Amino acid sequence: MRNPAEFRGATAALAVVLACALIWSLVPAVLLSAPHGDNVEQLNWSHGLQWGYLKHPPLPTWLLRAAIDVFGPSAALTYALAMACVAAALLLLWLCAREVMEPRRALIALLVSTANYYLMGRGSFLNHNTVMLPFVALSAWAVLRIVNGGGGAMWLVLGLAQALGLLTKYQMGLCVIANAAALLSAGVHRQPRFWPHLALAAAATLLPLVPHALWLVDHQFSTFEYAGHSLLAGLGPLQRFKSGVGFVGQQLARLAPALLVLALAAGIDAVWRPAVARSAKAGARSAKAQALAVLALTPMAGIVLLILIAGVAPQNHWGSSATLLIPLLLVSRLPLAANRSVVAVAVATALCHAGAIAWNVAVWKIDPGPHHRFAARSLAALAQRHWLQHQSGPIRLVVGPDWEAGSIALYLPGHPAVLPNADPRQAPWVDPELISRCGALVIGRTGQPLERQLSPSEAANATDQTVLEARDWLGRESAIQAALIAPTRAAACD
Repeated sequence: MRNPAEFRGATAALAVVLACALIWSLVPAVLLSAPHGDNVEQLNWSHGLQWGYLKHPPLPTWLLRAAIDVFGPSAALTYALAMACVAAALLLLWLCAREVMEPRRALIALLVSTANYYLMGRGSFLNHNTVMLPFVALSAWAVLRIVNGGGGAMWLVLGLAQALGLLTKYQMGLCVIANAAALLSAGVHRQPRFWPHLALAAAATLLPLVPHALWLVDHQFSTFEYAGHSLLAGLGPLQRFKSGVGFVGQQLARLAPALLVLALAAGIDAVWRPAVARSAKAGARSAKAQALAVLALTPMAGIVLLILIAGVAPQNHWGSSATLLIPLLLVSRLPLAANRSVVAVAVATALCHAGAIAWNVAVWKIDPGPHHRFAARSLAALAQRHWLQHQSGPIRLVVGPDWEAGSIALYLPGHPAVLPNADPRQAPWVDPELISRCGALVIGRTGQPLERQLSPSEAANATDQTVLEARDWLGRESAIQAALIAPTRAAACD
């Protein structure tokens, strides 16, 4: 750090980020009896390292697999890993803010950004939207550095950030467009060595994607098929308008906590006397400020245009990356009493986080969802006991609905592999001969016959069917169907 003030600013930023990550890792660990569906999906996929998975590119699953190799599988690990991605994104947002604002305002921007609902209530969801966030922020920081004269190293960072983002989720393509638009709007194409630097960034973006592209060809572009449900929806004119308005409204609702922080801080400032001169950066019209506006607004504008022009059916969670930079943009343009607003925004942010935690606790107590009530650990113990009553050896495979089977498998000894929804396409790393060699634990929902939840061959071989019931520590009951598929080979399961 160049001076003590910068060191204090960096320390404060790091403290804010660590507190946010710790709090929102602990909330689901305490309140949930089974992980989020997205977290379980990643746990199911983590049994096989692939260059792609049925629905998405591979990077989030790779990260989880690496974490499991170090710490072992657990629900808490998935929450912590998701919040580590959020923490990295927040630190990078602070670096972005430092590029366009003075240090105090940058800290305000960081505080406001932590109140984005996607980084609080949904921050512990280990999915492709969450893991993409740091790469969106890293690419934005690289763009701002390039606008300020950054050389080849920054262009390389930009390319690698874009590649890693695309290996996380294809929606990163909108951010790539935003990055290009921001660079052009700032006149970067007039910089010396622009074309060699552009070639470097393009190569760094595209070359890491080659193995994934080869995987796509070999797997009939399965991820495109999944994305096509939304992209090829072909909404009619009225549906497009309704969907566009609904999507924008949903994003405003999820930004509402951050907007509330700004409003609360303004109220605190209003009663904090005497008044002080407000800070308004004259650089709001600078090239970097213009680039920030393009970076912040282009992804949202792109999604809305896709809805209105192409009839795309939007998913609300697309807003997690599309709104990431909007709080920074708001703080950069609003007049703030810089000296005292840091304290005012810090108080408002703490109140907002406390309110969000209280809301989560209220939902857990009053209107709990399945992940609050499903006693996965107790049901896994019952399933293990049922298996040992009829079979010898360990459970090597669990077959059943992806969330229920994955939640049960997480708490079984050895964390066995899962065949989600009895569909081999969802777990191609599972040896087709594994069931005949080792058998399988079959899990089913209680609302329909087990036979309708399995393939015909699995249903024909399932025996010892029963219903397992357990209660969580608050006395809420959950139940699953369980059955066994016995191995058909005399050889030992290896």
